[in-house]
Order: sequence, then C-alpha cells, then structure tokens
Amino acid sequence: MIKLYKSSTDRKLFGVCGGLGEAFNIDPTILRIIFFIGAFGSGSVLFWVYIALAVCLPNDYEVKGRGHKKGNAGWSWPESKDNNHNRRDVTPDSEDDWSNF
Repeated sequence: MIKLYKSSTDRKLFGVCGGLGEAFNIDPTILRIIFFIGAFGSGSVLFWVYIALAVCLPNDYEVKGRGHKKGNAGWSWPESKDNNHNRRDVTPDSEDDWSNF
C-alpha cells in the first residue's frame, strides 16, 4: 500500500506535488503543471483538491522512517568547545561622534 505524504524537501507551496511525485515515482514538476493547468481548466476543482490534500496529508517526517524533522532540516548550530564565549563589548562610548554620518 502506498502511503501519501507531503514532501518537506521538494516543496514549492505545501509539498503536495513533491510528496505525490515521490510516492508514484513521477517528476513533481509534471504534477505541478497538471495541477496548475487543471486548476483553471476544471473550473477550480483541482485547486480545491490541492488545498484538501495540503490540509489532510501528513508531512514526510511524520510518516515513520521518512524525511527529516521540521525546522532545522537536520542542521544544528556548532557547539563551542569552551563555555567562555569571548564576546566583544559593543556598548557605545559617550565620545562617539555621529554628526557626520
């Protein structure tokens, strides 16, 4: 059975066409063109189908064993090796002259 989901990596609007493309092994660009032309040619029926799929389909990271978590896309800030974050004092001095700025 094919599990349908929205793609978090191949998305333009909501990831519906990217997810359908991955599930059915079809190029998502072709699906985007079909949805775009069909939205105008079918009296907006495919537009509402797309919106319904965007609301109802789970994201790929919610389907077990698929994709990555939402947000940082698997990337995190590098941690400092020392806890003494050498930060520079940026408080303005009273003698700063900004008159010619």
